[in-house]
Amino acid sequence: MSLVGQSALFKVTVRPARAAYLIAEGSSDGFRRAVQEATSRWGGQTEPIIPVLEDGTIAPDHRRVIEVAHVDGVVNVDAPTDHAKSFAASFDMQCVTIDQIDRWGVTMFTSHPADMALPTTVDGSNGYVIAAEGAPLWQVAAAGDLRSEAEKGFRDAGMVVRRARFDHEIGESQLWDHTLLGATTVSMAETWASPAPMGASTVIILVSDADDLEGCLAFWNLRALRSVSPRGATPIHLLPVDISHWTSWPRVLSDALQRPDQFSPDVLIDSASVEKEAMHTFAESMGLQLSEEQQARRSMLFGKEVLKRAAPFTYLLGLPVGYVGFERRYGLAAFVDVPVVGEKTALRLTCPVPTKSGYGGLSLVSISDGPIDALPKRGPVAKLVEDSAEWHDGGIQIAARLERDWRLELRIPTLDAAYVAVLRERTASHPLSDKGAIGTGLLDESAMAVLAEPDVFETIRQLTTPRGEDIAKKLQKLFGKGQPLTEEQKAFAEEFGGRSERVFKSADRLGYGSFEAAQTALERLSGIGWAERGFQTACNECKIRSFAPFSQGTARGIARCPVCGSSTDYTREPGRGLVVHYRLDARVDFANDNGVIAHLMVIGALNRRYTHTLLKPGVDLFFADGTQGEADVIGICDGKLVSGEVKMSGWSFTDAQLNKDLDIVERLQSDIYLMAATSPIQEETKERAKARCDELGVELLILERNDLLR
Repeated sequence: MSLVGQSALFKVTVRPARAAYLIAEGSSDGFRRAVQEATSRWGGQTEPIIPVLEDGTIAPDHRRVIEVAHVDGVVNVDAPTDHAKSFAASFDMQCVTIDQIDRWGVTMFTSHPADMALPTTVDGSNGYVIAAEGAPLWQVAAAGDLRSEAEKGFRDAGMVVRRARFDHEIGESQLWDHTLLGATTVSMAETWASPAPMGASTVIILVSDADDLEGCLAFWNLRALRSVSPRGATPIHLLPVDISHWTSWPRVLSDALQRPDQFSPDVLIDSASVEKEAMHTFAESMGLQLSEEQQARRSMLFGKEVLKRAAPFTYLLGLPVGYVGFERRYGLAAFVDVPVVGEKTALRLTCPVPTKSGYGGLSLVSISDGPIDALPKRGPVAKLVEDSAEWHDGGIQIAARLERDWRLELRIPTLDAAYVAVLRERTASHPLSDKGAIGTGLLDESAMAVLAEPDVFETIRQLTTPRGEDIAKKLQKLFGKGQPLTEEQKAFAEEFGGRSERVFKSADRLGYGSFEAAQTALERLSGIGWAERGFQTACNECKIRSFAPFSQGTARGIARCPVCGSSTDYTREPGRGLVVHYRLDARVDFANDNGVIAHLMVIGALNRRYTHTLLKPGVDLFFADGTQGEADVIGICDGKLVSGEVKMSGWSFTDAQLNKDLDIVERLQSDIYLMAATSPIQEETKERAKARCDELGVELLILERNDLLR
């Protein structure tokens, strides 16, 4: 199937590459260095910092942080090298040292905050706040920090950055979102989140001692996981436990807490290291009252004027996990509708991430939807689209420099090319099997539609000529199971089975269903060229009944026996006259004798079930280790690799057959194992197949007789 020539809607999502920083257990210097790096990166505030324990493990809570944060790579600050590499490998991510973060690996694909279109601060000139030189850790975690050369880089880029002179400035800059760290999330949002984060909510304040690493880490990672979308951002601030000298703070906080009355309490206070009594004292020093409610609540008011919260403002201790524990993917998106033409398709768009000038730093661009969704998510297929592309979250991901006006060139491969790329990676060769070659010659859209109609497949079976295997089965039934056929008897069946005249029947003698149903099915087969109409001759001379296909000879002149040439009559029936008989096309007759028609029925069912498909009705698979296998149906269905077995009888799915099929699934790394039969499959067999597929992490698709019909 080719998508060339069709108009397609592409989704282009732009985001920074994000890192998780690894530090040694208890390393305050490592924490400070990680913060300094994050402060100079677009998206830096969303990059978690993870302490590695002495035994090389990380705490379960920190593992969950990594999973939820959905970072792109690992940066080792000062953790043991072996531990850092092992950690990165466990998440299937690259690991670079912090001095290589901008030069190698996926983490380099981000921009400098000064390249972004940042909003101005309060008076348009006083700049973004960072921690004072050599400040305690709480200031560093709250507002960010820079090494001297990085600080100079901001100034050279025309961005005003100033260090706090008094510690209360760090508190106030958090309230009004004037920290440099806060500026790193400009032009960032969740492109997808589940469950969707709530809108503006209770202010969260974490309390720590001035240089408490544990408390600063807890705050940093909590804030890194909060929503960065304008509507969903939860205010999260870090303050030292002792703010008794912040004389203006209660007034400043009171002004900030005058927010829409859609939640209660006004503030949640928590700490990783400060005792509860100290937190209550801390709250009282800010003029807060303990809430009478037992837990935080939120209300949505529609169609009403929302009042502002007013003093006395309230607080509770503790932090609900739901504020930050949602799954998310980041990026700003734009949609481009273009025709897919020729070898290359050009996407022209205005970059959804605004920059200060016409261009900026680097970014990661994900292209999805449209034809991309139809492609299997495999490395070789990504390279067909763009030489440096990789798959990421279901889209083609490339690195690109931020520019106001973008032109992105892609190659959109056909599904045939994608199929070849996948099989070339997983096998030594993959030619069509004998059955596959037969079936390919019969693949036709109109034929697939007819096969899905009631009674058509049964009609084909009734018209199929018995051959060697069928005759052998009938001989075995005649002799009984206790008397196996000899080799001579099997050879006899094979020899004379091949000499059988092709079967032909009339609708009333089909042997399946009513006359009307048989007539309809036979005519449908004739309509697609899979059966031919004719008369039957019953010769009085040679005593042979023969099929005389409709032709000029049957249209005119007398009836003649096609065997001996004697004149004869076409079969008549009382009250009906001449009777039309039907015979399968020789290709269809041979195909059904080999079980291929069932393969085609399954392909038809898959074509109806999925939007974009490319399927083969039988392939021989040769693997690099010398193993050989066969797939009755294999191909691509809506971007997933499907392989499996088709049986006439559901009883044929024995343990040995399942093991054989699933070995192929594992070798191909198929996404779906197809288990199909033209008769019911036993429940116990389905359960065994489901258990094995769950072990392999693949989807099980079962198709039985009724599933193969429209």
